[in-house]
Amino acid sequence: MMRHGTRRDSTRLAACALAAALAGACAGEAPEPDAGEGAAPDGAPTFPAPTFHHIHVNSVDPERALDWWETFWPAGQRTTVAGLPAFEADGVYLLYTTVDEPAPGAFDPERRQSVPQSPFWTTGPSTDGLALYERLTALDPDGERFGFLPVYTGPDDTQGVPHSGLAPFGDQLLTVAEMAERAAREGASPARDRTSGQDFGYLVDPDGILVEFNGNAATEDLFYGHLHFWHEQPLCAANWYVAHLGVTLPPLRDPETGETSPRPPYDPCAVEIGDVSFPSFLPVGQLRTPIASVRLANAGWMWYSRQCRDGRCGPELDRPLSPSRGQVVDHVAVTYPDLDPVLAHLEATGVPILEGPHPFGDTRAVIIEDLDGLALELIEAGAD
Repeated sequence: MMRHGTRRDSTRLAACALAAALAGACAGEAPEPDAGEGAAPDGAPTFPAPTFHHIHVNSVDPERALDWWETFWPAGQRTTVAGLPAFEADGVYLLYTTVDEPAPGAFDPERRQSVPQSPFWTTGPSTDGLALYERLTALDPDGERFGFLPVYTGPDDTQGVPHSGLAPFGDQLLTVAEMAERAAREGASPARDRTSGQDFGYLVDPDGILVEFNGNAATEDLFYGHLHFWHEQPLCAANWYVAHLGVTLPPLRDPETGETSPRPPYDPCAVEIGDVSFPSFLPVGQLRTPIASVRLANAGWMWYSRQCRDGRCGPELDRPLSPSRGQVVDHVAVTYPDLDPVLAHLEATGVPILEGPHPFGDTRAVIIEDLDGLALELIEAGAD
């Protein structure tokens, strides 16, 4: 269901410079033709890599949410999947279950965190960030529907900017020390490099999903960009997904020859947390090291370290991640051509099936959990 013409394909490739920094890999980006890239590490599954299918949302008012997404993302469309209302963009869905009361886990703009915080962080499109900002503010000048969250430009910034392209150093992700070094070279407000591909910002949809847009793409079209998660140890999470779900780590590239080779599992995977960097949706800066990403058949997923740790957010919010089931983002889903080898591999490796197999449209699915409680629905292809 990927519906990209030549112009959009070229735009997508240009935007991948940003995706490499913020999202790992662009959805639908074709792998480079290298024989070793898709090879699995020893002991990893041999079945095909999964395809990212949907984010499952518990919503008190799916119609309101669908109206919001249709306005935010004009190229997307309403549809139904497995009998449930859905929004589709670039072959990826938001799928809705109606609930009587607001589900926990909505993003709290004041606390700058979903409460409680599950491993899900944010999703959204790549596009021309400035054009998106201008279009939505023209539609909604009071910010009642499309209010932009502040992006903080440094440790002394208490106001923020609506998107990182307005930050003095918004064309790079820099630690405080790196910002000081750049300011010493170029002054406090250097000329922004629009060719960097970096511009990002945040909104919150009616259900409380944090939506991130990114890119300086040479088009005002929106195309599927990324899915970001939190984990206690991102590199360990990446190893788990490779070992159990058939995704792949990004390849190693020889800086001298440009040749690629399979990346082995991270060892050790539990590593120290690096310094904070800016711009950031958090006033205290974002922990961006370590970062881990994996490749699915049609998308890249990326994980960062849980942000509220070591007193950064206060004792109320400095808590371990919560399981996602029952939250606003209940689970994320992937498809496989055949579920039988996946189920056999999960049984052999001791990963429990929490639910199912259960019907999903005209096919079947199961639900499992990852290391930090993110629920994953594994669907046998054929639901669309």
